[in-house]
Amino acid sequence: LHAALQALEAQINAGVQHPLMRELELPYPILVGRVSGGEWSSSVPDRLEAEGRLGVPVGADAAEARAQLEAVVAGALDDGEAPAAITWTGGAFLPGETAVDHAWTRRVADAIAHERRRPARIVGVPYGADMRLFTARGIPCVMAGTTGIERAHAVDEWVAVDELVTLARVVMRVLGP
Repeated sequence: LHAALQALEAQINAGVQHPLMRELELPYPILVGRVSGGEWSSSVPDRLEAEGRLGVPVGADAAEARAQLEAVVAGALDDGEAPAAITWTGGAFLPGETAVDHAWTRRVADAIAHERRRPARIVGVPYGADMRLFTARGIPCVMAGTTGIERAHAVDEWVAVDELVTLARVVMRVLGP
């Protein structure tokens, strides 16, 4: 199963077309974040449960991406036993996009450039965000923030105060007249 998921991840990330996403080392990851199996430490596990995330390319249909993953899992585990049961619960890590040349994107980028005194970097990101909820409804949205994404959601998560102040100024500039 692990090898099949790796192959699917490689397939999804081969020839990425989106200009902001193709710059990333791994634009659309498949992650397994939680695994549990068996009931007793001294017996062979009779079950395996895993939770994870499927990277869905910008512009791709989520239902088709899910069906592709389900087919890969079914094929990898086709051993005559009961098939794997896959459920799609919790957060959905679906893509979201507002065009780089959209007026809202430009407004945010201009505010960042003014406050930081250098051009804003416009990039794609491989992680899930609520931005998708806005863009799915036709509401333009971009993400902007402080540096240090590698510290996000960690035990010792922190943000530099000067960057927080700069971000607050960016928000005021974007929302102002």
